[in-house]
Amino acid sequence: MTRSYDIAVVGAGLAGRLMALGLDHAGFSVVQIDRSANRDAPDDGRTTALSYAAVRLFRRLGLWDSLEDKAEPITDILVSNGEPRDRFRQGGLTGGQLHFPSSLLGEGETGEPALGYIVENKDLHTAMAGALSSSKVTAMFCTEVEHFSGRTITFQDAKTLSTDLLVACDGRHSPLRAKMNMQILRWGYPQTGIIVNIAHEKPHNGVAHEVFYPDGPFAILPMRNNQSSLVWTERERAAASYLALSDSDFLEALRERVGDHLGAIEVVSERQSYPLSLMYAPKLIAQRFILAGDAAHGIHPIAGQGFNLGIKDVAALVDVLTEARGAGLDIGHGAVLENYDRWRRLDGTALSLGTDVLNRLFSNTWGPLKHARGLGLAAVQRIDPLRKVFMRLSGSDLGDLPRLMQRL
Repeated sequence: MTRSYDIAVVGAGLAGRLMALGLDHAGFSVVQIDRSANRDAPDDGRTTALSYAAVRLFRRLGLWDSLEDKAEPITDILVSNGEPRDRFRQGGLTGGQLHFPSSLLGEGETGEPALGYIVENKDLHTAMAGALSSSKVTAMFCTEVEHFSGRTITFQDAKTLSTDLLVACDGRHSPLRAKMNMQILRWGYPQTGIIVNIAHEKPHNGVAHEVFYPDGPFAILPMRNNQSSLVWTERERAAASYLALSDSDFLEALRERVGDHLGAIEVVSERQSYPLSLMYAPKLIAQRFILAGDAAHGIHPIAGQGFNLGIKDVAALVDVLTEARGAGLDIGHGAVLENYDRWRRLDGTALSLGTDVLNRLFSNTWGPLKHARGLGLAAVQRIDPLRKVFMRLSGSDLGDLPRLMQRL
């Protein structure tokens, strides 16, 4: 007999696991499907920046208790223009600086003591895997969807199951999205993202730095145990050269960009890199099918908002489906899914294009524009209401918020 579920979630990465947990929390019967055999937390040296509104969802789903001691609060964000130090120039900050202290908003406005939190991906996976093991979510690993029509999922081994709704959370290169013939818009950047973690002599004091160098932004994100995660955007050819350096030469290149404010530094993780691109789907739904997380939108890491977009997808879908169920509607009906599409498409498109424009604006060496950028940073610094808008935008706390992300 073919088993039946309210919702099938394809993908067991961070977005997929969170989607399954959110829908299970709302009382839907959920099956999670993934090609991988790994049900446990993968060995992932990367970190994720969680916005303060996203943490509200983690609290409501019961995930934050196991993460809070492992998450480093961001109490300050400092945005600067910069020039790297080399043998021909001293380097350092150029033009104005833009400062976003958590005290400007205050816990009274946000309900959170921090602007966001930096969490290691392995800790996120561990927390979600533990929650899934005690949930009602059914796991199907080592299997792949071959076809979906009506309510029937057919797998590569010819087995089937029935579902009212199929949710694709299988990543930026989503095989399921391709099988469903969903249109996407995509373009690449001539940049590579380099990720590495460092330990340092001086405390970071919870400050996240975003320094805009001519070849791309350089983020220094505070971690626990007096460590920081570096997200270094660099031109493709230069990035390949930096990645090929010896450990000592690579450390020296990092020192040129990190500067002296953290004292002596050492690399404490493997170097990781990936090509940068922008991808988003103009339409997020098909018949009994939706896209969410990176399968729906993949953005430049300049603002650290990629996973937060996926978190809002989870919260919005929970709202839409819960309301439909309460009204006695078929949760997979096109009219129900249109509500999700309208809600999430505008937000995803706006943030995708916004990060694209921001990267193009700051990743260049044209003199007049460099000067204008410095003046712009200095001008915004003097306008507190505008700084608050940017801080709430960074906190995923603007617009029509789903209930799971509203203030506790």
